[in-house]
Amino acid sequence: MKPRDKGGVVDTRLNVYRVEGLKVADLSIAPGNVSANTYSTVLAIGERAAVIIAEELGIKGV
Repeated sequence: MKPRDKGGVVDTRLNVYRVEGLKVADLSIAPGNVSANTYSTVLAIGERAAVIIAEELGIKGV
C-alpha cells in the first residue's frame, strides 16, 4: 500500500491502481518487510479487507 509513483500496486482501500473493480487483500500489499508473525499479519489484512468491502457494499455492523 504505497503511492503509485513510489512503486505501489494498491491504495489504502485495497483498490488496484488502473484496474476498476479489483481489490487485493493478501500479504503482498505489505509495504515492506513484515517483522511480526506473517500469519497474524495476513489475518489482520483479511479482517480489514472485510470491513472495507462491507462499507463499500453498505453493510453495517461488520
